Amino acid sequence: MKRIGSIIGSLLLVMAMTCPAARSAEGPITINYVTFVARNHAISVVLSQDLQEIEKRSGGKLKFNYRGGPESVKLFSQAIAVKDGAVDMCIISPDFTGGLLKGTDMLTLSKTPVHKHRETGAHDYLDGLYQKAGLKYLIMLPMNPGTQFHFVSKKRIEKPSDFKGLSLAGTGIFDSIGPALGMTPVAMQMAEQYSGLERGLIDVGRGGINTIAAFKLYEVAKYLIKPGFGTAPANLFMNLGKWKSIPKDQQDLLVNSLYELAPQTAAKHAKMDEELFGKILGAGVNVFEFKGADREWFLKTINDAIYEHQSKGAPDVARKIFELTNK
Repeated sequence: MKRIGSIIGSLLLVMAMTCPAARSAEGPITINYVTFVARNHAISVVLSQDLQEIEKRSGGKLKFNYRGGPESVKLFSQAIAVKDGAVDMCIISPDFTGGLLKGTDMLTLSKTPVHKHRETGAHDYLDGLYQKAGLKYLIMLPMNPGTQFHFVSKKRIEKPSDFKGLSLAGTGIFDSIGPALGMTPVAMQMAEQYSGLERGLIDVGRGGINTIAAFKLYEVAKYLIKPGFGTAPANLFMNLGKWKSIPKDQQDLLVNSLYELAPQTAAKHAKMDEELFGKILGAGVNVFEFKGADREWFLKTINDAIYEHQSKGAPDVARKIFELTNK
């Protein structure tokens, strides 16, 4: 009888470990996450909407708990916090991962829409790189590629040569873009740009339309330059151990949903950028758009500077990412 009882007990234990109903009874799997931008930034807002939709699709099996932005976990500490398990997930640009994922910054020059990254092999390649670093790659931020970043200036800019001698908010790719255009980069985080422009520490700020609006750079820099350039390379990733603790069906649901939602997510960002651009114009900002030879030189100079900068740490990785995300 004791042996039969032992066998039954073992069977019940196996059933409890493998049966979805047993897991369900334990409550939802909670995934704590942070963002590299503030709660009110468009990136945080749209991500929250997507994750709420995925919660619904999971039937309550997944729950995403937002822990905050850089005010919660410092910008350059977020990737390590995920790797170490202090938080489960974050979205952040490779520029701010402290060299943890060398070469992945090349996503700044990606032109292939994110929802096609699984078709081109980009997703699997990036996932392999992230897993080597103890992380699980989920998706790149879906936005319209190639036109994301803009300069805002305190001084009138009518042609590319007008940038010469000015100071630019540096860090990351802008440490290379600045000198290529004749500007001097000044080390500065995104949130410091307003005071930097206001106090005259820099002449030129930079960022996506969403960032320019979120930090109200248009209040202290009245000239915005077009065309935009580059792609926002922010990536969503998870602690690898946390990922492995999630049942396979929920893993698949999470990644598949992110990619299914990607075109809609990109459209949301485009609409929000359009609305924010209108707000910026309404604040009295003047727009100057380079055309013809000036436009061609401006974009080539920036793209060449980005490619060189992003290739420094891991040129083979950077080259492969460029190939997979420009198909």
